[in-house]
Amino acid sequence: MNRFIGFLCGLFLCVMVYAQDVTVKGKVTAQGDEMPGVTIMVKGSSGQGTITSVDGSYSLKVDAKGTLVFSYIGYETVEVPVKGRSVINVELQESSMALNEVVITVPYGTAKKSTFTGSAGIVDKKLIASSQVSSVTKALQGSVAGLQSFSTSGQPGEDASIYIRGIGSANASTTPLYVVDGVPYDGALSSISSQDIASITVLKDAAAATLYGSRAANGVIMITTKQGAESAPTIELSAKYGFSSRAVSDYDQLSTDDYFKLQWEAIRNKAMDDGHSAEDAAQRASSGLISSIGINPYGTKYAQPIGLDGQLVAGATPLWNDSWEDALTQDAHYTDLSARISGGSKHTKYYFSLGYLDDQGAYICSGFKRYTLRSNITSDLRDWLQVGLNVSGTHSIQNYPKQNDTAIGNIVLAARSLPSFYPVYERDLDTGAYLRDENGNRIYDYGKYRKSSYSGYNFAQSMYYDKNEYKRDAASIRGFLQITPIKGLSYKMSLSVDYNSKFSHDYSNPTYGKEPLVGSVSKSNYRTTGMTFNNVVNWERSFKEVHNIRLMAGQEYYEYNTSNFGGSRSGVITDGYYEPDAASTLTGFSGNSDQYKLLSYFGSAEYSYNQRYFLSASVRTDGSSRFHPDNRWGTFWSFGGSWKIYQEAFLEEAANSWLSNLSLRASYGAQGNDNVGYYAYQELYSVGSFLGETTLHTSRLATPDLSWETNLNFNIGLDFGFFNNRINGTVEYFNRASKDLLFSRDLIPSSGFSSIDANIGKLKNYGWEFTLNGTPVLTRDWTWRLSVNATTYKNKIVKLPTEVMWQGSKKWVEGGSLYDFWLYEWGGVNPETGDAQWAYYDADGTRHLTNDYSSLTSDKKVKAGSSLPKLSGGFQSDLTWKDLSLSMLFSYGIGGKIYNNDITMLMKVNGGNGDSMSKELLNRWTPENTHTDIPRLTQDGTSKFTSSSTRWLVDRSFLRLKTITLNYNLPKSWLHPLTVKDASVFVQGENMLTFSKQQGLDPEQPVSGMASFRYPAMKTISFGINVKL
Repeated sequence: MNRFIGFLCGLFLCVMVYAQDVTVKGKVTAQGDEMPGVTIMVKGSSGQGTITSVDGSYSLKVDAKGTLVFSYIGYETVEVPVKGRSVINVELQESSMALNEVVITVPYGTAKKSTFTGSAGIVDKKLIASSQVSSVTKALQGSVAGLQSFSTSGQPGEDASIYIRGIGSANASTTPLYVVDGVPYDGALSSISSQDIASITVLKDAAAATLYGSRAANGVIMITTKQGAESAPTIELSAKYGFSSRAVSDYDQLSTDDYFKLQWEAIRNKAMDDGHSAEDAAQRASSGLISSIGINPYGTKYAQPIGLDGQLVAGATPLWNDSWEDALTQDAHYTDLSARISGGSKHTKYYFSLGYLDDQGAYICSGFKRYTLRSNITSDLRDWLQVGLNVSGTHSIQNYPKQNDTAIGNIVLAARSLPSFYPVYERDLDTGAYLRDENGNRIYDYGKYRKSSYSGYNFAQSMYYDKNEYKRDAASIRGFLQITPIKGLSYKMSLSVDYNSKFSHDYSNPTYGKEPLVGSVSKSNYRTTGMTFNNVVNWERSFKEVHNIRLMAGQEYYEYNTSNFGGSRSGVITDGYYEPDAASTLTGFSGNSDQYKLLSYFGSAEYSYNQRYFLSASVRTDGSSRFHPDNRWGTFWSFGGSWKIYQEAFLEEAANSWLSNLSLRASYGAQGNDNVGYYAYQELYSVGSFLGETTLHTSRLATPDLSWETNLNFNIGLDFGFFNNRINGTVEYFNRASKDLLFSRDLIPSSGFSSIDANIGKLKNYGWEFTLNGTPVLTRDWTWRLSVNATTYKNKIVKLPTEVMWQGSKKWVEGGSLYDFWLYEWGGVNPETGDAQWAYYDADGTRHLTNDYSSLTSDKKVKAGSSLPKLSGGFQSDLTWKDLSLSMLFSYGIGGKIYNNDITMLMKVNGGNGDSMSKELLNRWTPENTHTDIPRLTQDGTSKFTSSSTRWLVDRSFLRLKTITLNYNLPKSWLHPLTVKDASVFVQGENMLTFSKQQGLDPEQPVSGMASFRYPAMKTISFGINVKL
């Protein structure tokens, strides 16, 4: 009996003790999203805890009086007392201290941004996801300090021109190196779907980029694609559909009535200049007006629609007003569809995606379609062995009508140049009604009567029968094997292959267009294959908890092969046959192939003491096939250091209250540039023929001493953060000195050659970068983040092969800049005569005016400003309220000049004679309007008003709403019955607003500052949905 009582007492005590433990279940979320991988620990325990599953749920047995600690990188740690509860749900708040935990992609690895000694910028992943462009390069403007993105063409499918901290070469390549998943990428970025991109890091200085050697002389853009995670399979579906149009409306043009009045005035003034009386001149203008244009849109009833007073006669009204801009543009649509599946186990992780993009252009017969496929897989075959394989493929079709030049076929120029009184379809000249064929269809008007250069053309019909097409196929394979035999030591072998094929197909139909029509067809193929093979060993060791050393050594071999061929034939037998065999006469055939090889050895060392002081050094030696064997090898290096000042004892009080970060970084290094063309050092020969015999003659002298262009980069930066990093930012100064630049040196004529290439130039780019981030609001329901970045820098020519070098409107002199405009100075309009005037200066500085443009000589040109903006950058706002978010990115530029060739085509003061004229001409000089900068109209073909001068320079300052996204996360209660994990709907806009100095001018022009008939940037608004299953 006593034993039994003792057993009951013991059992009772055990139950009482066990009753103090409870099983707690719950879910962890952040801004309504379920959070997998959150660490949950019992406070004070030695490892008791768990992590949340893929749907954010957890279950853990704990002491009823214990405390749970929820932690996740980038979010505030939360402590919750259990208090005997069995259900505890937690909402995590994003931490503004997350800055110190940001991991960036660097050459051959990753690094914490807070301990990185180099200069790197991170593109917000929200900007990437919300971009509505066919190439991610067009979404980068304003995203990172020091990076400038110039969209030289708004044609869908075209990449933008990217510059990092200015131009470091006058004649070699200035394009940054693009690295995808750790390996340099050979191909167009328009082949990569933005939906597959996980992060973009911009490396700007030597400490950041030296390890990529000569290919990184102009900076590096690191792109990391999405990978799988340890979770159950997750399916994501995204769809966007929208509409596109020009981001900036074209220049305002004269109405038909105003056009005819001004044309009349130009004819009248010319007659008066020829000695005719005012009355006789007016009569000549009224009677000769229609013949000078070729058609009378007022109808036969008004044979002379402009009276002797220069005004419309009573009752005269245009019978039609046809917009060629409308006829040659289309209601463009934008479609972006994507399906992705990702997941994995502890040992294998995967990511698969399919994508489709249809980005129609603003103009007819232009657009871009792309189909993408990607598979990223990593697998831990053993604890010490990991393998990975990334495979992607792209097929795209780009319809690319003639553009960006002054040719007749330029679709943009044609839409602008044809005035509205030239009908698109044939009209009855008595009534203005459409003329129709025997089937009742309208007849396209080819305007053989037109007095302009567009006589006999109607692209609104003929372009649909032509073909201007690029087909691209791209494939990338990136595989690696990594062995980690012991902790801290790893070996990684990587092999990557990038294949790109571009087929060009141009066809001119033999039926519709300017006669005589013969039809022609040309096809060509340009194919490249880039192969990179490298071996990298990394070793890391910590000593006594305060010393940390990282060493890396590697070898890399790169080979790039190109081949191209093409031919053309004319005399197409009949319309609708697009292949060369359908044409009778061979007009051309060509083909060639090239190869480039690069062998490299590299290494780096990093040391940190007490996670407070950091030193780094790197070196790389490259051997390039582009140089003579005696000058083939170049060695490039960098040193860097950083100091976390806020961790010092003298700042302990501030660090414990308001100072979150204060770190100083500095680096200096040399980078090479061998992108000077194939066989740069070799003597070249040209093949020809004479009297039926093949000939061979020297076309270029050998340059065995030609060697690397070198950039010496100095960078110093200060990182700061206040109030738990609610406010943080960076200030950086950089100096990029480029030497041994490739230029042509003049030779004496008796040598038989005019010049020879040599390393003789020097440039310098120096300036400041600023980044400021703030979180004014951070509560349970509201979050508001602001970010602004700014870059200002100058370009200086240090050394040239000659005293003066002319590059179009740019005059290169030592002490000047590559971006300086040198032009004849506009002297205004003579208020007495209405003549255009230009200014010039004597040696003593005396200013003179002349109306004889042809008398000016090049030494009379003056420095008229720079095409380089004084300040450029962007600012971003992200506002979130519960499940609703609004994100905006503005890009801006302040200062700098654009030479506007576009507007000169519309400012014909000698009369339009059938070409469109700008509305600005209404402010021309007349005896009643003498204070103007537009001369008197006269039909005199010798007018030089639109010739090159400072008159056509425009301030390139602008502000553009680059992207705006309104997103709503649908409530979970709506989704659970549908077995949908997450879903959101959104509205997005691209280039929605633009503010600039001149109506009609798109301010995002090439860095050269020359605006010339470019395909305009697109404005897109779309609606979409994201679903996660």
